Amino acid sequence: MPTLDIKSLSVSQLLALRENIDKQLQVHRAELQAQLAQIRNVDSKTSHVRGIKVPPKYRHPRTGETWTGRGGVAGWLAKEIAAGCKREDFLIDKPVKNGRAKAK
Repeated sequence: MPTLDIKSLSVSQLLALRENIDKQLQVHRAELQAQLAQIRNVDSKTSHVRGIKVPPKYRHPRTGETWTGRGGVAGWLAKEIAAGCKREDFLIDKPVKNGRAKAK
């Protein structure tokens, strides 16, 4: 980018330079506003996308309540763990001794 010695410019040259700078700033501002509008448009479209529904991983044998294993531990499971049960006792597909899952 070339350098410009503004001290050597006349008043009319400085005013013309200022006008050119203002025009260029308006162009840049308009480009940025257009980009921002596109971003907002994309964001508004994606904000309504819901996550994938995850099948439950744990089931209470008596009540049938389920928990996916995501997020905080379900209240019913926390009570059972506090009572001495293991989380694995409530797995829906419990592994058997040969390493295969139980058939449904």
